[in-house]
Amino acid sequence: MGKLSVFLFVLSFCTIVNSGSGSHSLWALATYINGETPFPEFTVVVMLEDVQVTYYDSNMKHFIYKGHNTSDKIHDDEAKNGDFVFGVMYHHMKERYFHLKHHFNLTEGVQVQQKLTGCEMLDNGEPALVMFKDAFNAIYTDRTLYYNMTHFTYDAGKLLLGWDGMRQAYERTLYENVYLPICIKSLKKILKREKNIVMRKVPPRLRLIKKEVSGGFQVSCLAFGFYPRHINLTLLRDGQPVVEQDLTGGEVLPSGDGTYQLRKSLEVSTEELKKRHNYTCTASHLSLDNKLDVSWESGAERVHLSTLSALLVMLLVVILLGIFICVKRRWSNTASQSKLANVDATVSEEMNLSSDSET
Repeated sequence: MGKLSVFLFVLSFCTIVNSGSGSHSLWALATYINGETPFPEFTVVVMLEDVQVTYYDSNMKHFIYKGHNTSDKIHDDEAKNGDFVFGVMYHHMKERYFHLKHHFNLTEGVQVQQKLTGCEMLDNGEPALVMFKDAFNAIYTDRTLYYNMTHFTYDAGKLLLGWDGMRQAYERTLYENVYLPICIKSLKKILKREKNIVMRKVPPRLRLIKKEVSGGFQVSCLAFGFYPRHINLTLLRDGQPVVEQDLTGGEVLPSGDGTYQLRKSLEVSTEELKKRHNYTCTASHLSLDNKLDVSWESGAERVHLSTLSALLVMLLVVILLGIFICVKRRWSNTASQSKLANVDATVSEEMNLSSDSET
């Protein structure tokens, strides 16, 4: 099931990336499993942007609201709409698996079918598109229906025979007059309920990290703690963007606290490090009025380090010289005091002898 989880995450991640900042999206990620597993035969996770809001499976046969704001009561018509859509999706995927089973002559093992379906709405409340994608066993991605209010596109893929013209016309009417209105209506309700979460703006924190590696340094731009996930992060060298092919990283990842992070790194050789280059991380985000910058000058830092090292050496020499002078003076004073003590003893002894002879 590890492959299933990874593929499901990739599908959801790609969808969220494609959702622009000027629109809002509601997506259902459905999984149909045939075979012995501890999981329900059919499950659905519904995402508002990148926040899970609903869960449904074939054991319960009704959806559960998973959003952050659970104070608002889920109305009966909303629950019925969800149960209807997911029930139809369950039936279609079960029927499709029957055809796939005969197409691949499958007899045993666990087989996984997945569907990604949903809609997008513009900021002004107008519907933007409705679509679905099918996948099978995390290998084949086929059969796509896309309707964006002016154009209807259907790709049957290569696994099974596609719909004929009459069936396509029926599906277009169904998506245009049933699925799209239900999806947009649900999107508006859930967006209103969860607007404090999905419409918040959290500015990124930016760091330029320098780490010594074999053969030179690694310079990394790190932006973290931001929301929404759309961000432009660029590494500049002397004011010019470093080409993406020279960078590692570059994927926006969840931080675990509802925010995101992004890292881009560049390997800098020892020879290149000797040159006086200025490296700058710059980030632009919906939460920022202006770009956020942080810089580091490689050559200048090396000069500063060399100067500091020379000053430390000089200071060490001065300290050692001072210790030597102090020890020498103390030794000289001790020797002088010893000589004076010997002279005093000699004089005292001579005076005693002189006194005895007079007596």
